[in-house]
Amino acid sequence: MAGVKMAVEAVEVAPAVEEDAHNAKLPDWKRRCISTYAECKDDDWTGSCYACFRYCEGQQEWPLNKCRPRKSTR
Repeated sequence: MAGVKMAVEAVEVAPAVEEDAHNAKLPDWKRRCISTYAECKDDDWTGSCYACFRYCEGQQEWPLNKCRPRKSTR
């Protein structure tokens, strides 16, 4: 779980990069929601990425208890 927290914190402090330039005028919390939603979809996280995105829009934080990376199978 600490790895997830670190990943989310890294997104929080990351400056706008070229691929996110079209979102530069959005508030930081909204950009974090969008970025985390993309990670959720791309990496096939547990939970409903869309429902978690909607939650993030309302609460301005990603619900890690509902949507998070899947545990690696080693």
